Amino acid sequence: MSEIALLISPETKSAYFQEAVSVAEQEFRWVMPGFDCRLEQRGPFNFLFTQADAEHYPLLLRLSFCQGLFVCEGDRFQPINLEPEFALHEDFVFGSKFKGKTNERLTQLLLNVGLAALPDHAKAHAKVLDPLAGRATSLLWAMRYGLNAWGIEPDGKAQDDVRQLVKKWCKVRRQSHRLRDGVLGNTGRKKDGQFIEFAVEPVKFRLAQGDARQADQLFPKEKFDLLISDVPYGVQHFAGDGTRNPLSLIEQALPAWKAVMKKHSQLVLAFNSYLPQRDALIQVLGDAGLTVADFSAPHRMSESIVRDVMIASAS
Repeated sequence: MSEIALLISPETKSAYFQEAVSVAEQEFRWVMPGFDCRLEQRGPFNFLFTQADAEHYPLLLRLSFCQGLFVCEGDRFQPINLEPEFALHEDFVFGSKFKGKTNERLTQLLLNVGLAALPDHAKAHAKVLDPLAGRATSLLWAMRYGLNAWGIEPDGKAQDDVRQLVKKWCKVRRQSHRLRDGVLGNTGRKKDGQFIEFAVEPVKFRLAQGDARQADQLFPKEKFDLLISDVPYGVQHFAGDGTRNPLSLIEQALPAWKAVMKKHSQLVLAFNSYLPQRDALIQVLGDAGLTVADFSAPHRMSESIVRDVMIASAS
């Protein structure tokens, strides 16, 4: 093995702020179990050092914080001439900004830690669901990884916004694609089940209008390996209990989520650890029969938000 330095992208500070280096370490240790690492700052740059072989480089390059890899020879850093392979250009996830968008690096982290928790046989062809999908950043990330993805979003404007986004970047990048509309499931609500499907061979996503608590009705024939979501901090998704605490939504949605999860499935949630508190969320997930992993990546976003990440597995 060679000593490898991973340059921690300064861009991660826009996602994790003062805890950017700490979150990078937590992601590395989860995705690369059994690998030691150390952190060093050299000038304005932060590096994570580890021992790795060439076979590990593709996985290291997909860590959400990694800007590049270097082979270390004393004080000399030799750049490794390798880039991660993606099915879509980065503009599809980084190129558009809108209110409430989850940071793209956080979304990639959720995908990375969820995939790492899956059994090896499920990783290459994992099916992904984001039950609180917003404008489909998670679904586009999944497609970049070569995975099929499904999403649910109650906002009726979301599909039009996503349609414009993918049309724009397909035109700019001359990306061959297929975009179509359809209806699925039977929730009994007028517009629920309407979806758009975006396909770039051999992968696709479907974004359906609907309620996260009706995932099993929207996708009655689907089973997913990985559910990932950044739980909204506002009230638009919440369960009408007069609070801004999303715990009731999660508790009500869990039966439907479990119904579409495979035996080995992983649920990965980013959430404001003030609402709900971590212990309360662990209790709700445990009561639903999920096993919570020993993973945490807290980082302060504001005075009222300290975001954290939780991983729970279906038994």
